[in-house]
Amino acid sequence: MRTRSLVVRRSAAVVAGIALAAGGVGIAGALQASAAPNQTTTVSTTVAAKPAITIKSDKATAKAWAKVSFTGKTTAIAKGSVVQVQRLQAGKWVNFPATTKVTGKSTYSVWVQSGRVGVNKFRVVTAKATSAAVSVNITK
Repeated sequence: MRTRSLVVRRSAAVVAGIALAAGGVGIAGALQASAAPNQTTTVSTTVAAKPAITIKSDKATAKAWAKVSFTGKTTAIAKGSVVQVQRLQAGKWVNFPATTKVTGKSTYSVWVQSGRVGVNKFRVVTAKATSAAVSVNITK
């Protein structure tokens, strides 16, 4: 009988120890749960803007050799970066003899003159970005 009571006492001690341990986790969990709503986690991420450039023409149609101005805005392109005008010729973009630089306000302005009669497609490029094309109809 003595062994049986020893086993019962040890079993009771183990159960009591488990209960205390579980109770301790419960208290710690409750303390953590009550503290969680007051805590705020701020994650700061900086997403670098993708370099971009736009183009706008002041004329849709111009006489041969008349000045046509292009203006635009840039994003994430450094002040002083070179802006090169290109014209589509025989399916390839070719540098046109007109360049300018990006201003401190992230803009640019440049003009061209073309004697090539018909629809001329122009775009601007920098080392980091290329604009969409703009069409100018050159007439005689």
